[in-house]
Amino acid sequence: MKLYVHMSPADVAAIQPPIEDVYIVIDVVRATTAMTTMFDRGARRVLAADTVEQARQSAQRTPGRLLCGERHALPLPGFDYGNSPAEFAQLDLRQRELILTTTNGSRAFFACPTQSIRLAGCFYNAAAVTAAAIQQAERQKSNIQIVCAAENGYFALDDTVCAGYLVREIQRQLPALQCHESASTASELYQLYPPARLAACSHSIQQVVEAGLSRDIEICLQQSGSNSIGQVIRQEPETGLLILEPFTDKV
Repeated sequence: MKLYVHMSPADVAAIQPPIEDVYIVIDVVRATTAMTTMFDRGARRVLAADTVEQARQSAQRTPGRLLCGERHALPLPGFDYGNSPAEFAQLDLRQRELILTTTNGSRAFFACPTQSIRLAGCFYNAAAVTAAAIQQAERQKSNIQIVCAAENGYFALDDTVCAGYLVREIQRQLPALQCHESASTASELYQLYPPARLAACSHSIQQVVEAGLSRDIEICLQQSGSNSIGQVIRQEPETGLLILEPFTDKV
């Protein structure tokens, strides 16, 4: 088993890694953290939309689904909710289905190979998501690929630092694991930019703070506060949305 980190979804598209590998998608500020809190609050499904229009049309097609999303940190007009982990953490979402479209995060899931195992990872579920990835990779004798959502296609410090933390978590659980230099680099970046320093250096974090959503950042930077993991199970044929459900250990 080997561990890789991709600094943006474009890297995955260029390399086209194996479908058999396990993928952890990170958009720590805020999509994958929001997904984690949605499942914490009992959501049955989160459906990732690639575009705003796809999200709107899908919500019209299936009444009852909550329409959630943002562009450039701000909630979208006419949507039920934005992309705020702090807000979702206060809601009763038992058995609800939520459509989510975000500037970077929801799109990153589409960049991974179709039919691959795709898990939503972040600081908030780090211990749980890394344990699940190891379990699945050992079962199918494959590698682990960590995919950073990036920011508008460019390197994002927050996602790569979070990837570095996940690398360290995986190494802690599996000391014999081989790390590609991309994983080692991300791990070193985490050492340089621990959460306390990262908050002052990340453009994504500053953008959210300036939008008046500082409480979101507290959740986004909290380490292993949740055991919830969203997993892509399939693509919905009628809408093209990627369906995420809570991870279960499937033998």
